[in-house]
Amino acid sequence: MKRRFDIILKSLGSEYMEDPDVRDLANWIKDQKGSGCDLITYKLERSLLSQRRADIPCTGGLYYSDRLSESIGGLKSGGLCSEPYPVTTEMSQDAERIRKIRKGSHVALPVPSSLGISDYYFNDHQDFISSLCEVFKKLMREQRDRGIKGHILISDRFSRIELEELSGPKTYLFSPSGGSKVISSILEYQEKIAVFPDKIDSLFEIMPEYDLKAITLIDPGDKDLERLLSEFDPDSVLSGGYCRGCERDYWDDLKERSFVIV
Repeated sequence: MKRRFDIILKSLGSEYMEDPDVRDLANWIKDQKGSGCDLITYKLERSLLSQRRADIPCTGGLYYSDRLSESIGGLKSGGLCSEPYPVTTEMSQDAERIRKIRKGSHVALPVPSSLGISDYYFNDHQDFISSLCEVFKKLMREQRDRGIKGHILISDRFSRIELEELSGPKTYLFSPSGGSKVISSILEYQEKIAVFPDKIDSLFEIMPEYDLKAITLIDPGDKDLERLLSEFDPDSVLSGGYCRGCERDYWDDLKERSFVIV
């Protein structure tokens, strides 16, 4: 007899979040007396609160780039002018706020090469990116020390330096639009992948070359999860969410669809 198998829902963060209504923001600010906060704080909080039904929550995303740039010392007018170093205060506060809202949450970050930082110091691309990766690792470690479970690293494509220096058990590399080459580059460093349904065929083509342990399918349709189950065990398949201007009920609807009949 067939039965329903509920699929774990994993959040991978957001591309962006629209600025809030002025009235909503004003009401939120009233409740923030004595705490440091800004528009990014508001978005982090609202994004996380909307994910009540996500089994693996994650706030942040590409819109978190401004916070990252502010947390890298040695920058001036968008360029690196001296040896970079971590400025942890605001990201530490973000982590503590996130932990209070929901323990076990992840934070999604854009990678160093996507921040648009110019190099006025090293004059060597490899040294430049490597130094930024070192700062990233210290910032992520600080957030984990404050209660963050791990980090999703988002980029259309990753440089070899970023793959080598930022991959690890506490990070998850995710390319929203990457094709088979990008997927392959990620699978050289981690045994799990997140893709949209239109990349299933590409994944099936390269899958024999890798020891793939888990796949997260983002915004799956009615038959997409069944396609994956033709190649994977149910325990290794997750349903994924990646908010791209998503509606208020995005996460609830996604959770309702996250099941198969087996």
